[in-house]
Amino acid sequence: MKKFLLFTLCFFFGFTMLSAQVVVLDFETAATSTTFQYFGSSLEPNLTEVIANPDASGINTSAMVSNFMKPVDGQTWAGAYSNPNPSIPINLGTATEICMKVWFANPGNVALKLEAGGNPPNWIQQQEVTETNTWTELCFDVTANSFEDPMTPAAGNIYTTLTMFFDFNIVETVDQTFYFDDVIIVGGSSDPVDVTLSVDMNNYAGSFTTVYMSGTFNDWSADSNPMSDGDGDGVWTGTINVAPGTYEYKFQLDQWAAQEEFNGTELCTVTDPSGQFTNRKLAVATEQVLPTVCFNSCYACGEAVSITINLGQGAFPPAEDGFFIAGGGNFGVPGDFPLSDGDGDGVWTLTIERPLGFSSDFTFTNGACLDWSCKENVAGQDCAVPPYNDRHMGPIMQDTIINTCFASCTSTTDCSDPNAGTITFEVNMNNYSTAFTTVFISGTFNGWSADANALTDDDGDGIWTIDLPLGSGGHEYKFQVDGWTDQEFFTEGDPCTVTNDGFTNRFIEVAGDATVCFFWATCDACTVGTNDLEVDNTLFSVQPTVVQNETKLVFGESFTAAKTVSIFNAIGQAVETLDIVSGVNHYTLEVNNLEDGLYFINVQTEGKQQTQRIIVNRR
Repeated sequence: MKKFLLFTLCFFFGFTMLSAQVVVLDFETAATSTTFQYFGSSLEPNLTEVIANPDASGINTSAMVSNFMKPVDGQTWAGAYSNPNPSIPINLGTATEICMKVWFANPGNVALKLEAGGNPPNWIQQQEVTETNTWTELCFDVTANSFEDPMTPAAGNIYTTLTMFFDFNIVETVDQTFYFDDVIIVGGSSDPVDVTLSVDMNNYAGSFTTVYMSGTFNDWSADSNPMSDGDGDGVWTGTINVAPGTYEYKFQLDQWAAQEEFNGTELCTVTDPSGQFTNRKLAVATEQVLPTVCFNSCYACGEAVSITINLGQGAFPPAEDGFFIAGGGNFGVPGDFPLSDGDGDGVWTLTIERPLGFSSDFTFTNGACLDWSCKENVAGQDCAVPPYNDRHMGPIMQDTIINTCFASCTSTTDCSDPNAGTITFEVNMNNYSTAFTTVFISGTFNGWSADANALTDDDGDGIWTIDLPLGSGGHEYKFQVDGWTDQEFFTEGDPCTVTNDGFTNRFIEVAGDATVCFFWATCDACTVGTNDLEVDNTLFSVQPTVVQNETKLVFGESFTAAKTVSIFNAIGQAVETLDIVSGVNHYTLEVNNLEDGLYFINVQTEGKQQTQRIIVNRR
């Protein structure tokens, strides 16, 4: 039997009184079950499964558990995050540990990460697994510091998302399957304690009579907890007597005549799942006197700065969920801190409050990609800082506006790019044998969206096409069908690709308008209108194929008509086209104007075509 829930959730976002332990997940009921979405392996974006306990013995005889698979192709950081999040909040108001049961076939480890959209900061810790082929319990000390920035404890906070890493930072040599169950929160006393709060009203411009504290501890009462300012210094103080746990509250004036208003980016606040209500959060463990804060601020008056970030999207079409600021230990993962473009002018904005002197690395992402594949690339530009080619802000000593462009180190949101271009992407699907409906292009420029950019084949010739405006610089991409039902796969080192973090994708360097055309899942370039041409591998030969300055095209004896010769680079861009008159049986092709690298030579004549490769290498 599973352990019973030993506390009462008075409100979903209300206070929680911890007495002994709280079951977050046991996979036995809808309320205590969820799935986890894989990332960092070929299983992405599939979900874990709730299955019958494969070894109902020892410390875990329950009926249902969750599996977790880590294939051999997974990154060392491959994991899975709760999707949907547990219905029971991970409330660590007075907790000392969060525990879980695991089953491993071989020794390994589990890294457990707690997330709440960056507020509070993410927390991660790791436990080793030494017992194998049996259920064992791991307990993570939530009073310990996270081993990632900002290296603070999880105790006292509420989290919404569980992210799990099995065999974290371990290279798998075979596919692995793990099992886990009974995620519980442990600890806490329930005796009420006094908590004193103070708010400085000296910066408030309006008139009022009385300040009140309203929150989950008094059912958001308008008048149950008035505050006082006995010495008339503008600082109002009040004390509440509450059980240990986590609460929401805010300061309001004259029984809700006015109240604090937050936008959800403040570090002292929490926002309900609907996004409608943002309140201060309060974690109570023992009697305490909280520092005085300014009305509508997380900090003392004069100790905070307002930072407004304006990001021009430039030539980058926004992903479905828009642009985000992320990273640096202060801005979470892509998706935690969204920017908005309410007027649709292509400038995305976010305003945050942070303490005086705040500084942090940061980056922008086009989409909420947990694997960071949609991160901007500013490598080699003057704003890039090591080790991840992020940006940096601060220390910020006054209210500040940051204007810049996605993937560009500008100080303005005017993202005009003289080297930007409209790229015509084409893929020849005639070598693809499986039925499909639509071809899509997904890449760093659209957050690897499943359906943002559909190609079309209006003339039915099997060559699918799309025109995309792209900023200058490098972009990774690939073609996929029907929203990732299938996709192209490449091997590291393929000439039209790059490999980053174990993922091999097509690559294009944009320096103006261009057209690229490839056969599906190959680096073989195609030419527009060649679908109806018969491939004849006797049309011509190349001698030599490794070239310094020139090579010879030798045509088959039966091909005497005029010919069109096209040269494509490794990413499919046409770099040269020439016509050869009839009667010529060989042609000297000079390559002095070509940089070192792989090229494709396509010859067309008499309704036939052939493509050969050459390598220009002068070293």
